[in-house]
Amino acid sequence: SLSLSSESSIAGIIAPSKLPRCGLPELCIPVNILAIVLIFIAVKIVDFYICSMKSIGYLLSSVWRLWFLIVFVIVFICFIPLLFFFTAIYKNSRIVCHLTRYWSKLTLWLSFIFPKIEWEERLNKKETYIFCPNHISTLDIPFLLAILPAPIQFMGKAEISNIPLFGYFYKNNSVIVDRENRKDAYSAFLKAGKKLNIGLSMCIFPEGGIPKANVFLKNFKNGPFKLAIEQSIKIVPITLPDNKKMFPQEYFKGKPGIVRAKVHKAIDPKTLNEKTIQNLNTSVYNTIFEQLKKYESR
Repeated sequence: SLSLSSESSIAGIIAPSKLPRCGLPELCIPVNILAIVLIFIAVKIVDFYICSMKSIGYLLSSVWRLWFLIVFVIVFICFIPLLFFFTAIYKNSRIVCHLTRYWSKLTLWLSFIFPKIEWEERLNKKETYIFCPNHISTLDIPFLLAILPAPIQFMGKAEISNIPLFGYFYKNNSVIVDRENRKDAYSAFLKAGKKLNIGLSMCIFPEGGIPKANVFLKNFKNGPFKLAIEQSIKIVPITLPDNKKMFPQEYFKGKPGIVRAKVHKAIDPKTLNEKTIQNLNTSVYNTIFEQLKKYESR
């Protein structure tokens, strides 16, 4: 009788024998607590799963980026003898440009990065250009070297020239600019003009550097557009939509895959209604901005 009474009392706690006026059994406190515990456990399981997947993603991204660095360095070492010969002994900037293009192509292919390029028009290999891409990643430079058929040199920041060995070739085969020094910046554009005069195209990032991740497209500086007007050189806008996602600033993010780019039609400063620096600046900015919006909507 004692066991029967205890069983009936437990049953009464979990599922009351009496019904309330509404006709439904009242949910008692122990069932409420059990439900909360189960929900809490389920949330924790889902949270653990998400965190685990993120951790796996971070690990894979780190491994891939390490692989990219290893490939970049190994290919660079293989090219050092030729790069040194045509930089220091028998100086030939055009050959160095071709060597860096193949170096970049090999680095991308061996890192499983496959460019997908859309051309508005084909470039004339006999002409020189000023290429103006948006700047979103450290991948931009090798990517552009790999896809552009013209012999090009970059205008880049002076800090990179301090990298051992690599900095030597960088300093001697590009135009170095100290952004904090206005006189140096002016001198850099004079050097860029000389490069154009000997038949080398220039690639200049008009944003002046990689903007913060939340910046869609930074305002352009006037330097490359002033140079284009003074030298009567066509300027080619290039839209890079994917490099920020494929190779972001955060080391634990990134992945291989297909990387898109659009090389727009060259803009001849002579054909502009208003041959002003600001007008050319605005024209290139709007071209890249509108194309980035189209890529976002796809």
